[in-house]
Amino acid sequence: MKYTLNSQEYNDIFKDAQEKFDLEMLKREKTIANMNKKLMIINYANEFINNKVDRINAGIYYNNKLKVFDQEVSGSFNQYGYMVHPKFKSDPIDIFNLKLSDGNTMFKNSSSESSNNTLICHVDDVENELYIDILKNETSTSKEIIFDELIKPEIKISYEINSENKISLGTMRFNMIEIDPYISGAYDITKIEIFTLDTTTADIAATPTHIIEGIENIGKTRIILDEKVKFSKVVFTFSIKDFASEINNIKIYPFGLKHIHFFEANFLEDSCAIVPIYANDYFEYIYNDITLYSALGKIETTADYYNIEFYTDYENNTLTGKVYTSSDAQSYRIVKNTKVLYAKIPLLWFNDITKEKKYLSLTGILFNYTTEENIFLL
Repeated sequence: MKYTLNSQEYNDIFKDAQEKFDLEMLKREKTIANMNKKLMIINYANEFINNKVDRINAGIYYNNKLKVFDQEVSGSFNQYGYMVHPKFKSDPIDIFNLKLSDGNTMFKNSSSESSNNTLICHVDDVENELYIDILKNETSTSKEIIFDELIKPEIKISYEINSENKISLGTMRFNMIEIDPYISGAYDITKIEIFTLDTTTADIAATPTHIIEGIENIGKTRIILDEKVKFSKVVFTFSIKDFASEINNIKIYPFGLKHIHFFEANFLEDSCAIVPIYANDYFEYIYNDITLYSALGKIETTADYYNIEFYTDYENNTLTGKVYTSSDAQSYRIVKNTKVLYAKIPLLWFNDITKEKKYLSLTGILFNYTTEENIFLL
């Protein structure tokens, strides 16, 4: 006897087919939306680059004095974009993204004790679940592109633990923040405010325990804190610098981030970067005054303060021919005829007296030196 489906079974088949169709349509719409956003990002990135080139050609913006950390850097360090920082002892732990065996990642935003999300995001003080995707790893299949056309040149993004999940997430520590913008150099970080839990009330403290200010023209950026902090709440304030478009006579400020990641990381204490300094003529003096360009801004300082040393030769990973820096108080002429010096820059600074420790994330450095009695900056 031939079996005939009853009406309920037909309904179940149609329902299942409809659900599969709807799911495929959602995937298709998401793919199209992401493609459109990618095209938007490419167009704005090209516009920003062209604007920058025009300014260089006009003589408005140009600086060839900065020694950036490129392929010539040696030593013991990790590099992210053009930024060097202390070398990891082991792979850092992304506190929100769990690595899976298939190479993908799972975003940790739920608690076994609650169906609520562990994280809450606000954009300009309005709750915004979409911007949580910025915290997801690029390998996450659920990650969507977050890129907006703002009508004002500033945006504030905050991430905080859900009040119902303080215990589960509040134990997760971080000491490194990684930021990757879609348009490198177009944004500044006006401020990063890091809040911790109040030990007396178990609520998020009213005032931040750490404030980081004034990071300009951000590209791929890693900010290393001097200590590990339990994640409770972090507020980012970005400004869109010197870049806007117009749509229907309305000024538009394009903004988007590939990701913000929070890591718990450990670093090797003997981390350093070794960079060559080139001159057209023989060096005579290398001066103590230097300028460091770091993730935390420009630092006018001295080589002595950061234990930076200079050498005439670097072969087989060995520095030889140490030279001493000159200052207003005393001069040390470089005896050897050389058109290249090598600077050894410790990336972990430690004060023996105060026991203060500082991790350096550097994007560039300016050196003062003389050749044939002419002062140059590199």
